[in-house]
Amino acid sequence: MREFFSNRGKVIPTHQNNLEYIKTKGSVVIVNCPYCATPIQVDNNGVVQEICEFCGGHMREQQTGMLQICQNGERFEFTKMQQNIFLEHINQSVGELKQYHTYDLYLLLKEVREARSQTYYGLQLLNKASKTEGKLQVTANETGGEYEYYTRKAWVIENILLERQGFFPEKITARVLQYMEEQIKKSKKKTMKISKVQRQHRREA
Repeated sequence: MREFFSNRGKVIPTHQNNLEYIKTKGSVVIVNCPYCATPIQVDNNGVVQEICEFCGGHMREQQTGMLQICQNGERFEFTKMQQNIFLEHINQSVGELKQYHTYDLYLLLKEVREARSQTYYGLQLLNKASKTEGKLQVTANETGGEYEYYTRKAWVIENILLERQGFFPEKITARVLQYMEEQIKKSKKKTMKISKVQRQHRREA
């Protein structure tokens, strides 16, 4: 499968013996592995190297087959963040939720936990009231079903996070979310470039 890159989607190699460079609108762009930033080769037909020779990283997302490469040492955005997160998103399957950014999963887990708490509070009131008003028992049973639904959906997200990062948060506060936002921004800004001075020091060592 071929993939072409430039302003019109086609790779134009600028040097026959140095095919990791791509010329776009008159400027040279270095195509890198998204994991180690090693230059990735592109042949004369514009076909991108599939596997990085340094780290063994795949240049394509394994499920979708989409190319995932970075340019000029910039960090690749492996998972895009959602513009908005709504409680209804919990209706999606595990496979779909696994495609979500970790930050978005935190937001969604916060939403479903709040919905579960509200449902639990309502269920407690209905259970007490149904002791004197039998007709409320039907509503209490329905609310109990909703509580179980939200509980299981919370477990789904918690276990996706457990699988991904080894833990899930006990509490998701505004401070936790703010810290995550700050770390995401810092990570994106930190480029993968080794200066000539750093390379010289490494050789001398």
